[in-house]
Amino acid sequence: MKIIILTALLSTGMLFAFAQSGRNLSPNVTGTSHFSIGLETGFPIGENGKPYSSILGGSLQYEYLPASDLGITVNGGYLNYAFKSSYGGSSIGFVPLLAGVKYYFNRGVFFHAQLGAAIGTARGQGTSFAYAPGIGFAISQKFDAEIKYMGISNSGGTLSDVGARIAYNF
Repeated sequence: MKIIILTALLSTGMLFAFAQSGRNLSPNVTGTSHFSIGLETGFPIGENGKPYSSILGGSLQYEYLPASDLGITVNGGYLNYAFKSSYGGSSIGFVPLLAGVKYYFNRGVFFHAQLGAAIGTARGQGTSFAYAPGIGFAISQKFDAEIKYMGISNSGGTLSDVGARIAYNF
């Protein structure tokens, strides 16, 4: 719970600081598109996240801008969930495949919502429903940051985490 509160306060403070800076960092030009490569990290939360200590991974994302304030995204990557040493210390992996929309507020601040599937990399894990709402901001024309919640749900419950994606846009 402390992590969620700290993450929310930190991200809200950074978003307001960038929103008040007077700089329009949004790279949006209607009809354009770009790729980004990102480092993803997070902390498991909730009952199903208790055996895990941390999450680390990466992703490749494509974004098309049909309007200056709207982006359509497709994202794929890999997330490694490390078990705590008291649970054996190994890890499990997921390949999330997500599609979503980004709504840009003024000055580079955005809301991003994604839905899709998370494919387990271990035998018997199967494929689960995945969703990831988040908020972020453009640090510069080439870099952006996003704080997000990720849920991976199947009949056994939901594996949840609060994480961040730091991305290089090209």
